[in-house]
Amino acid sequence: MSLSFWNPNAVFVGVDDHYFDHLTSTLIGISPTLTRFKTDTMRVSSPRYEVTENDKQFRLAIDVPGVKPNDMKIELEHEGRVLHITGGRKIKTDKSAEEYKFEKRFTLGRDLDTSKITAHLADGVLVLTAPKKEKVPPVKQEIAITQGEAPAMIEQ
Repeated sequence: MSLSFWNPNAVFVGVDDHYFDHLTSTLIGISPTLTRFKTDTMRVSSPRYEVTENDKQFRLAIDVPGVKPNDMKIELEHEGRVLHITGGRKIKTDKSAEEYKFEKRFTLGRDLDTSKITAHLADGVLVLTAPKKEKVPPVKQEIAITQGEAPAMIEQ
């Protein structure tokens, strides 16, 4: 696949964050970092997502109900290899307001043209699409051998 969950300290590369959070909280006693928790006025959550791809493109659909485009930020990091999505929304009730925030990172495959990623938001679903690079057959080049001493290193 052209996309995987990004975790700079990953022990189990490619394992989904929900599984890893459950594993660490159950076996080690560490509280989950990306699962839902509540403080007095803010909730942090990890939105659901779905990845599909074919020979020409990949598509990432993320559920972000109630989140407006101005309340999200999408960035490419690490030389275009990591997709970083952050956002949130506020819900006002009669007596208080709760704020929901999310943050998600995905490692992108080298076969994607990250300069052509598009993002569309409709009906609470953010859809990112990236075309795949055209596969170029490997080029074979013969290098001539010159007899004699090699030239000196070029000084900077």
